Amino acid sequence: MIKLTSPIAVVVLAAMVAMGPLATSMYLPAFPAMAETFGVGADRIQMTLSAYMIGLAIAQLLCGPLADRFGRKPLLLGGMALFCLGSVGCMFADSITVLFGYRFLQAFGAASGMVLAQAMIRDTFAPIDAAKKLAYMGSTTAIAPALAPVAGGALLVAFGWSSIFLALALYAALTLAVVGVGLPESLPHDRRQTLHPRTVAGNYLAALGNRAFLAHALAVSLMFAGHYGFMSGAPFVLIELFAVPEAHFGWYFLFVVAAFITGNLLGARLTARVGGHRLILAGGSLLVLAGILVVSLVASGADTVAAIIGPQVIYAIGSGMMMPQLIAGALAPFHHMAGTAASLLGFIQMGSAAASSALVGRLYDGTALPMVLVIALAGAGALGVYLSLAQRPVMVPEPD
Repeated sequence: MIKLTSPIAVVVLAAMVAMGPLATSMYLPAFPAMAETFGVGADRIQMTLSAYMIGLAIAQLLCGPLADRFGRKPLLLGGMALFCLGSVGCMFADSITVLFGYRFLQAFGAASGMVLAQAMIRDTFAPIDAAKKLAYMGSTTAIAPALAPVAGGALLVAFGWSSIFLALALYAALTLAVVGVGLPESLPHDRRQTLHPRTVAGNYLAALGNRAFLAHALAVSLMFAGHYGFMSGAPFVLIELFAVPEAHFGWYFLFVVAAFITGNLLGARLTARVGGHRLILAGGSLLVLAGILVVSLVASGADTVAAIIGPQVIYAIGSGMMMPQLIAGALAPFHHMAGTAASLLGFIQMGSAAASSALVGRLYDGTALPMVLVIALAGAGALGVYLSLAQRPVMVPEPD
Protein backbone atom coordinates (compact mmCIF):
# COMPACT_ATOMS: atom_id res chain seq x y z
CA MET A 1 0.00 0.00 0.00
CA ILE A 2 1.10 3.56 -0.73
CA LYS A 3 1.36 5.87 2.30
CA LEU A 4 -0.89 8.89 1.88
CA THR A 5 1.91 11.17 3.12
CA SER A 6 4.25 10.06 0.31
CA PRO A 7 4.83 12.00 -2.94
CA ILE A 8 3.60 8.97 -4.90
CA ALA A 9 0.22 9.28 -3.17
CA VAL A 10 -0.07 12.88 -4.38
CA VAL A 11 0.53 11.67 -7.94
CA VAL A 12 -2.16 8.97 -7.59
CA LEU A 13 -4.61 11.47 -6.11
CA ALA A 14 -3.80 13.85 -8.96
CA ALA A 15 -4.55 11.10 -11.48
CA MET A 16 -7.97 10.70 -9.86
CA VAL A 17 -8.68 14.43 -9.98
CA ALA A 18 -7.40 14.64 -13.57
CA MET A 19 -10.19 12.35 -14.73
CA GLY A 20 -12.66 15.20 -14.51
CA PRO A 21 -10.59 17.83 -16.38
CA LEU A 22 -9.53 15.24 -18.97
CA ALA A 23 -13.14 14.57 -19.86
CA THR A 24 -13.63 18.31 -20.10
CA SER A 25 -10.69 19.31 -22.29
CA MET A 26 -9.76 16.27 -24.37
CA TYR A 27 -12.76 16.56 -26.70
CA LEU A 28 -12.66 20.35 -27.10
CA PRO A 29 -10.91 20.23 -30.52
CA ALA A 30 -13.74 17.97 -31.72
CA PHE A 31 -16.54 20.49 -31.06
CA PRO A 32 -16.91 21.63 -34.69
CA ALA A 33 -16.60 18.05 -36.01
CA MET A 34 -19.18 16.76 -33.52
CA ALA A 35 -21.55 19.57 -34.42
CA GLU A 36 -21.30 18.45 -38.04
CA THR A 37 -21.77 14.75 -37.15
CA PHE A 38 -24.94 15.35 -35.15
CA GLY A 39 -26.21 18.14 -37.39
CA VAL A 40 -26.52 20.69 -34.58
CA GLY A 41 -25.28 24.22 -33.89
CA ALA A 42 -22.44 25.40 -31.67
CA ASP A 43 -24.74 26.05 -28.71
CA ARG A 44 -25.96 22.41 -28.65
CA ILE A 45 -22.43 21.00 -28.65
CA GLN A 46 -21.40 23.45 -25.93
CA MET A 47 -24.35 22.15 -23.92
CA THR A 48 -22.60 18.76 -23.71
CA LEU A 49 -20.01 20.57 -21.60
CA SER A 50 -22.74 22.21 -19.53
CA ALA A 51 -24.46 18.83 -19.04
CA TYR A 52 -21.17 17.42 -17.81
CA MET A 53 -20.73 20.33 -15.38
CA ILE A 54 -24.28 19.93 -14.08
CA GLY A 55 -23.64 16.21 -13.55
CA LEU A 56 -20.46 17.01 -11.64
CA ALA A 57 -22.30 19.53 -9.49
CA ILE A 58 -25.15 17.18 -8.52
CA ALA A 59 -22.89 14.17 -8.02
CA GLN A 60 -20.59 16.05 -5.69
CA LEU A 61 -23.47 16.85 -3.35
CA LEU A 62 -24.08 13.11 -2.99
CA CYS A 63 -20.49 11.92 -3.06
CA GLY A 64 -19.21 13.78 0.00
CA PRO A 65 -21.84 12.65 2.53
CA LEU A 66 -21.64 9.06 1.27
CA ALA A 67 -17.84 9.13 1.61
CA ASP A 68 -18.09 10.66 5.11
CA ARG A 69 -20.32 7.71 6.05
CA PHE A 70 -18.76 4.74 4.22
CA GLY A 71 -15.18 5.90 3.65
CA ARG A 72 -13.34 7.32 0.67
CA LYS A 73 -12.14 4.23 -1.17
CA PRO A 74 -15.46 2.47 -1.94
CA LEU A 75 -16.83 5.67 -3.48
CA LEU A 76 -13.64 6.16 -5.50
CA LEU A 77 -13.75 2.68 -7.00
CA GLY A 78 -17.44 2.91 -7.85
CA GLY A 79 -17.02 6.36 -9.36
CA MET A 80 -14.16 5.36 -11.63
CA ALA A 81 -16.11 2.33 -12.87
CA LEU A 82 -19.06 4.62 -13.65
CA PHE A 83 -16.77 7.03 -15.51
CA CYS A 84 -15.47 4.16 -17.63
CA LEU A 85 -19.02 3.09 -18.50
CA GLY A 86 -20.03 6.65 -19.39
CA SER A 87 -16.99 7.07 -21.64
CA VAL A 88 -17.85 3.92 -23.58
CA GLY A 89 -21.42 5.16 -23.95
CA CYS A 90 -20.22 8.50 -25.35
CA MET A 91 -18.07 6.64 -27.86
CA PHE A 92 -21.11 4.86 -29.32
CA ALA A 93 -23.64 7.73 -28.99
CA ASP A 94 -25.78 8.02 -32.13
CA SER A 95 -27.57 11.27 -31.27
CA ILE A 96 -26.87 14.46 -29.36
CA THR A 97 -29.51 13.49 -26.78
CA VAL A 98 -27.80 10.16 -26.06
CA LEU A 99 -24.49 11.99 -25.80
CA PHE A 100 -26.00 14.36 -23.22
CA GLY A 101 -27.05 11.36 -21.13
CA TYR A 102 -23.71 9.59 -21.19
CA ARG A 103 -21.82 12.83 -20.51
CA PHE A 104 -24.03 13.25 -17.45
CA LEU A 105 -23.21 9.68 -16.35
CA GLN A 106 -19.51 10.25 -17.02
CA ALA A 107 -19.64 13.30 -14.76
CA PHE A 108 -21.13 11.29 -11.89
CA GLY A 109 -18.09 9.02 -12.03
CA ALA A 110 -15.55 11.83 -12.35
CA ALA A 111 -17.00 13.61 -9.31
CA SER A 112 -15.71 10.96 -6.92
CA GLY A 113 -12.07 11.63 -7.73
CA MET A 114 -12.44 15.40 -7.79
CA VAL A 115 -14.13 15.57 -4.38
CA LEU A 116 -12.47 12.75 -2.52
CA ALA A 117 -8.87 13.52 -3.44
CA GLN A 118 -9.33 16.89 -1.74
CA ALA A 119 -11.03 15.25 1.23
CA MET A 120 -8.23 12.67 1.57
CA ILE A 121 -5.67 15.49 1.63
CA ARG A 122 -7.75 17.19 4.33
CA ASP A 123 -8.03 13.88 6.23
CA THR A 124 -4.26 13.52 6.29
CA PHE A 125 -2.76 17.02 6.61
CA ALA A 126 -3.24 20.19 8.68
CA PRO A 127 -4.49 23.31 6.80
CA ILE A 128 -1.12 24.85 5.88
CA ASP A 129 0.31 21.53 4.72
CA ALA A 130 -2.98 20.75 2.96
CA ALA A 131 -2.71 23.99 0.95
CA LYS A 132 0.82 23.03 -0.13
CA LYS A 133 -0.24 19.51 -1.12
CA LEU A 134 -3.26 20.83 -2.99
CA ALA A 135 -1.00 23.23 -4.89
CA TYR A 136 1.44 20.49 -5.88
CA MET A 137 -1.46 18.17 -6.70
CA GLY A 138 -2.99 20.92 -8.83
CA SER A 139 0.26 21.30 -10.75
CA THR A 140 0.48 17.55 -11.33
CA THR A 141 -3.19 17.36 -12.25
CA ALA A 142 -2.84 20.17 -14.77
CA ILE A 143 -0.24 18.29 -16.81
CA ALA A 144 -2.79 15.77 -18.10
CA PRO A 145 -5.47 18.24 -19.27
CA ALA A 146 -2.68 20.43 -20.67
CA LEU A 147 -1.75 17.65 -23.05
CA ALA A 148 -5.32 16.39 -23.47
CA PRO A 149 -6.42 18.80 -26.24
CA VAL A 150 -3.20 18.04 -28.12
CA ALA A 151 -3.85 14.31 -27.82
CA GLY A 152 -7.53 14.83 -28.55
CA GLY A 153 -6.72 16.76 -31.71
CA ALA A 154 -4.34 14.03 -32.89
CA LEU A 155 -6.91 11.29 -32.18
CA LEU A 156 -9.60 13.33 -33.93
CA VAL A 157 -7.54 13.71 -37.11
CA ALA A 158 -6.38 10.07 -37.11
CA PHE A 159 -9.44 8.12 -35.92
CA GLY A 160 -12.40 10.46 -35.46
CA TRP A 161 -13.92 12.00 -32.36
CA SER A 162 -15.22 8.73 -30.84
CA SER A 163 -11.63 7.57 -30.26
CA ILE A 164 -11.24 10.37 -27.71
CA PHE A 165 -13.82 8.72 -25.47
CA LEU A 166 -12.16 5.32 -25.91
CA ALA A 167 -8.93 6.85 -24.60
CA LEU A 168 -10.81 8.24 -21.59
CA ALA A 169 -12.31 4.81 -20.85
CA LEU A 170 -8.86 3.18 -20.91
CA TYR A 171 -7.44 5.88 -18.62
CA ALA A 172 -10.26 5.28 -16.13
CA ALA A 173 -9.71 1.52 -16.17
CA LEU A 174 -5.99 1.92 -15.48
CA THR A 175 -6.57 4.41 -12.64
CA LEU A 176 -9.21 2.11 -11.16
CA ALA A 177 -6.68 -0.72 -11.01
CA VAL A 178 -3.98 1.42 -9.36
CA VAL A 179 -6.33 2.86 -6.75
CA GLY A 180 -7.87 -0.53 -6.01
CA VAL A 181 -4.53 -2.19 -5.37
CA GLY A 182 -2.39 0.61 -3.95
CA LEU A 183 -4.36 3.34 -2.19
CA PRO A 184 -5.38 3.00 1.48
CA GLU A 185 -8.51 4.32 3.16
CA SER A 186 -7.94 7.75 4.75
CA LEU A 187 -11.03 8.11 6.96
CA PRO A 188 -10.97 6.16 10.26
CA HIS A 189 -14.22 4.57 11.40
CA ASP A 190 -14.41 6.79 14.49
CA ARG A 191 -14.57 9.93 12.31
CA ARG A 192 -17.35 8.77 10.00
CA GLN A 193 -20.64 10.64 9.90
CA THR A 194 -24.19 9.36 9.98
CA LEU A 195 -26.19 9.44 6.76
CA HIS A 196 -29.53 10.66 8.10
CA PRO A 197 -31.02 13.31 5.79
CA ARG A 198 -31.37 15.73 8.70
CA THR A 199 -27.67 15.33 9.55
CA VAL A 200 -26.60 15.80 5.93
CA ALA A 201 -28.81 18.87 5.53
CA GLY A 202 -27.50 20.23 8.83
CA ASN A 203 -23.92 19.79 7.68
CA TYR A 204 -24.60 21.62 4.42
CA LEU A 205 -26.38 24.43 6.25
CA ALA A 206 -23.48 24.69 8.69
CA ALA A 207 -21.08 25.13 5.78
CA LEU A 208 -23.33 27.67 4.03
CA GLY A 209 -23.61 29.62 7.27
CA ASN A 210 -19.84 29.83 7.64
CA ARG A 211 -18.60 33.19 6.32
CA ALA A 212 -15.09 31.89 5.61
CA PHE A 213 -16.50 29.01 3.56
CA LEU A 214 -18.74 31.30 1.53
CA ALA A 215 -15.96 33.80 0.82
CA HIS A 216 -13.55 31.16 -0.43
CA ALA A 217 -16.15 28.99 -2.19
CA LEU A 218 -17.81 31.80 -4.13
CA ALA A 219 -14.45 33.28 -5.11
CA VAL A 220 -13.06 30.01 -6.47
CA SER A 221 -16.36 29.32 -8.23
CA LEU A 222 -16.36 32.63 -10.06
CA MET A 223 -12.71 32.07 -10.95
CA PHE A 224 -13.75 28.70 -12.44
CA ALA A 225 -16.62 30.35 -14.30
CA GLY A 226 -14.15 32.49 -16.22
CA HIS A 227 -11.95 29.51 -16.99
CA TYR A 228 -14.84 27.38 -18.26
CA GLY A 229 -16.23 30.29 -20.24
CA PHE A 230 -12.92 30.27 -22.10
CA MET A 231 -12.95 26.50 -22.52
CA SER A 232 -16.48 26.54 -23.91
CA GLY A 233 -15.95 29.39 -26.33
CA ALA A 234 -12.33 28.91 -27.41
CA PRO A 235 -12.89 25.94 -29.79
CA PHE A 236 -15.30 27.95 -31.93
CA VAL A 237 -13.45 31.27 -31.59
CA LEU A 238 -10.06 29.79 -32.48
CA ILE A 239 -11.05 27.05 -34.94
CA GLU A 240 -13.95 28.74 -36.73
CA LEU A 241 -13.22 32.45 -36.29
CA PHE A 242 -9.42 32.41 -36.52
CA ALA A 243 -9.09 29.27 -38.69
CA VAL A 244 -6.77 27.46 -36.27
CA PRO A 245 -6.42 23.81 -37.45
CA GLU A 246 -8.11 21.28 -35.15
CA ALA A 247 -4.81 19.47 -34.56
CA HIS A 248 -3.17 22.75 -33.49
CA PHE A 249 -5.87 23.91 -31.07
CA GLY A 250 -4.40 21.96 -28.16
CA TRP A 251 -1.05 23.70 -28.47
CA TYR A 252 -2.66 27.07 -27.78
CA PHE A 253 -4.54 25.56 -24.86
CA LEU A 254 -1.21 24.22 -23.61
CA PHE A 255 0.06 27.78 -23.06
CA VAL A 256 -2.89 28.48 -20.77
CA VAL A 257 -2.47 25.31 -18.72
CA ALA A 258 1.30 25.85 -18.45
CA ALA A 259 0.52 29.28 -17.02
CA PHE A 260 -1.85 27.70 -14.49
CA ILE A 261 0.88 25.26 -13.43
CA THR A 262 3.31 28.17 -13.07
CA GLY A 263 0.85 29.96 -10.80
CA ASN A 264 0.32 26.76 -8.80
CA LEU A 265 4.03 26.23 -8.23
CA LEU A 266 4.58 29.89 -7.40
CA GLY A 267 1.77 29.77 -4.88
CA ALA A 268 3.11 26.60 -3.29
CA ARG A 269 6.53 28.20 -2.79
CA LEU A 270 5.13 31.43 -1.38
CA THR A 271 2.34 30.09 0.87
CA ALA A 272 4.40 29.86 4.05
CA ARG A 273 6.23 33.14 3.33
CA VAL A 274 3.41 35.53 2.43
CA GLY A 275 0.27 33.64 3.49
CA GLY A 276 -2.80 32.51 1.63
CA HIS A 277 -4.66 35.82 2.00
CA ARG A 278 -2.03 37.82 0.09
CA LEU A 279 -1.74 35.14 -2.57
CA ILE A 280 -5.49 35.29 -3.13
CA LEU A 281 -5.36 39.08 -3.46
CA ALA A 282 -2.43 38.87 -5.89
CA GLY A 283 -4.09 36.16 -7.97
CA GLY A 284 -7.41 37.98 -8.01
CA SER A 285 -5.70 41.16 -9.18
CA LEU A 286 -4.25 39.24 -12.12
CA LEU A 287 -7.74 37.99 -12.99
CA VAL A 288 -9.04 41.56 -13.10
CA LEU A 289 -6.06 42.72 -15.15
CA ALA A 290 -6.57 39.90 -17.66
CA GLY A 291 -10.26 40.73 -18.01
CA ILE A 292 -9.63 44.42 -18.64
CA LEU A 293 -6.91 43.61 -21.15
CA VAL A 294 -8.83 41.03 -23.20
CA VAL A 295 -12.03 43.09 -23.39
CA SER A 296 -10.05 46.18 -24.41
CA LEU A 297 -8.20 44.29 -27.13
CA VAL A 298 -11.27 42.59 -28.59
CA ALA A 299 -13.43 45.73 -28.38
CA SER A 300 -10.73 47.71 -30.20
CA GLY A 301 -10.77 45.24 -33.08
CA ALA A 302 -7.68 43.20 -32.20
CA ASP A 303 -9.39 39.88 -32.98
CA THR A 304 -6.28 37.72 -33.13
CA VAL A 305 -5.21 34.53 -31.40
CA ALA A 306 -2.61 36.45 -29.37
CA ALA A 307 -5.26 38.91 -28.16
CA ILE A 308 -7.23 36.00 -26.69
CA ILE A 309 -4.49 33.67 -25.46
CA GLY A 310 -2.19 36.33 -23.98
CA PRO A 311 -4.68 37.69 -21.42
CA GLN A 312 -5.92 34.17 -20.69
CA VAL A 313 -2.35 33.22 -19.75
CA ILE A 314 -2.40 36.05 -17.18
CA TYR A 315 -5.80 34.82 -15.94
CA ALA A 316 -4.44 31.29 -15.61
CA ILE A 317 -1.39 32.39 -13.59
CA GLY A 318 -3.66 34.23 -11.17
CA SER A 319 -5.99 31.23 -10.95
CA GLY A 320 -3.11 28.88 -10.22
CA MET A 321 -1.88 31.13 -7.42
CA MET A 322 -5.21 31.51 -5.68
CA MET A 323 -7.09 28.25 -6.27
CA PRO A 324 -5.27 26.03 -3.70
CA GLN A 325 -5.51 28.79 -1.10
CA LEU A 326 -9.23 29.21 -1.74
CA ILE A 327 -9.93 25.47 -1.56
CA ALA A 328 -7.87 25.02 1.61
CA GLY A 329 -9.52 28.09 3.15
CA ALA A 330 -13.00 26.78 2.36
CA LEU A 331 -12.30 23.36 3.89
CA ALA A 332 -10.24 24.53 6.89
CA PRO A 333 -13.17 24.91 9.35
CA PHE A 334 -14.54 21.41 8.61
CA HIS A 335 -12.04 18.77 9.67
CA HIS A 336 -14.93 16.69 11.04
CA MET A 337 -16.83 16.68 7.72
CA ALA A 338 -14.28 17.44 5.02
CA GLY A 339 -16.05 15.24 2.47
CA THR A 340 -19.36 17.05 2.84
CA ALA A 341 -17.68 20.47 2.72
CA ALA A 342 -15.69 19.45 -0.37
CA SER A 343 -18.92 18.24 -2.01
CA LEU A 344 -20.68 21.54 -1.42
CA LEU A 345 -17.63 23.41 -2.66
CA GLY A 346 -17.55 21.27 -5.79
CA PHE A 347 -21.29 21.76 -6.35
CA ILE A 348 -20.90 25.54 -6.29
CA GLN A 349 -17.81 25.40 -8.52
CA MET A 350 -19.33 23.14 -11.14
CA GLY A 351 -22.66 24.94 -11.04
CA SER A 352 -20.96 28.21 -11.89
CA ALA A 353 -18.89 26.49 -14.58
CA ALA A 354 -22.04 25.01 -16.16
CA ALA A 355 -23.74 28.40 -16.10
CA SER A 356 -20.80 30.21 -17.73
CA SER A 357 -20.40 27.49 -20.39
CA ALA A 358 -24.08 27.66 -21.26
CA LEU A 359 -24.02 31.46 -21.26
CA VAL A 360 -21.07 31.64 -23.65
CA GLY A 361 -22.78 29.14 -25.98
CA ARG A 362 -26.05 31.04 -25.83
CA LEU A 363 -24.44 34.42 -26.52
CA TYR A 364 -22.00 33.25 -29.20
CA ASP A 365 -22.52 35.49 -32.23
CA GLY A 366 -19.55 34.63 -34.40
CA THR A 367 -17.25 36.99 -32.49
CA ALA A 368 -15.02 36.63 -29.41
CA LEU A 369 -16.75 39.43 -27.47
CA PRO A 370 -19.36 37.37 -25.55
CA MET A 371 -16.68 34.94 -24.35
CA VAL A 372 -14.26 37.61 -23.17
CA LEU A 373 -17.00 39.57 -21.39
CA VAL A 374 -17.95 36.46 -19.40
CA ILE A 375 -14.27 35.89 -18.52
CA ALA A 376 -13.78 39.51 -17.42
CA LEU A 377 -16.94 39.67 -15.30
CA ALA A 378 -16.16 36.34 -13.62
CA GLY A 379 -12.61 37.39 -12.73
CA ALA A 380 -13.72 40.72 -11.30
CA GLY A 381 -16.49 38.96 -9.39
CA ALA A 382 -14.04 36.47 -7.85
CA LEU A 383 -11.90 39.21 -6.34
CA GLY A 384 -14.90 41.33 -5.42
CA VAL A 385 -16.74 38.61 -3.51
CA TYR A 386 -13.59 37.64 -1.63
CA LEU A 387 -12.93 41.25 -0.59
CA SER A 388 -16.57 41.64 0.45
CA LEU A 389 -16.93 38.49 2.54
CA ALA A 390 -13.52 37.34 3.73
CA GLN A 391 -11.92 38.22 6.98
CA ARG A 392 -8.18 37.75 6.77
CA PRO A 393 -7.77 33.96 7.21
CA VAL A 394 -5.22 32.59 9.61
CA MET A 395 -4.24 29.00 8.85
CA VAL A 396 -2.48 27.30 11.72
CA PRO A 397 -1.33 23.71 11.99
CA GLU A 398 -3.70 21.52 13.95
CA PRO A 399 -2.43 19.83 17.09
CA ASP A 400 -1.62 16.18 16.80
